[in-house]
Amino acid sequence: MPPIINGLIFGLIFLFAIGPAFFALIQTSIQQGLKKAIFLAVGISISDVFYVVVVLFGMTKALETDDFKFWMGIFGAIMLGAYGLYSWFKTPKIENEKALLNDSNYAKQFAKGLLLNGLNPFIIVSWATWVSAIAINFEYGFSQQVQFFGGMLITIFSMDVAKAFVAHRLKHLITVRFVRNMNRTVAIILVLFTFQILYFLLNNYA
Repeated sequence: MPPIINGLIFGLIFLFAIGPAFFALIQTSIQQGLKKAIFLAVGISISDVFYVVVVLFGMTKALETDDFKFWMGIFGAIMLGAYGLYSWFKTPKIENEKALLNDSNYAKQFAKGLLLNGLNPFIIVSWATWVSAIAINFEYGFSQQVQFFGGMLITIFSMDVAKAFVAHRLKHLITVRFVRNMNRTVAIILVLFTFQILYFLLNNYA
């Protein structure tokens, strides 16, 4: 089977991946519309592409110093915690279509996706593990690895857009009370991720 097809299939594993970016994606789609959620998904995907390129080209040594990992992790934890607190105190509301059309600040969502995913120190570890495992088990050369991970990234991005679409289609069933509870659930999850990252950093790099 061609490497790109294998990658498209393997990408389905991430259908059940639940992390900070996933909750932010659903939250954005329900409260701010599908288009903004798609820009968030693009930001998430670009950060994944960056780390895959870094690993494939053997540039991980530039990111392997303890100081870099520690401070990147600290910054990422602060970002997650800040977004968690923002979600907790955010006024629950569901934008109407007219308001969404008048608000075209898509760059903000792109940046949010880039930061939420890109500053999570577990992302680079995850992609490094995937690249090593695929290179060993499939005995792929460099060009085949590029095709494989290209397929994976296409599937992951497509699934993110599909999740945002489903959340948006269910928007009419969503109440303000549900939004408030969702915001607070997202806040708690993000704060837990923050403590998980800090625990990992303090035990490995402090």
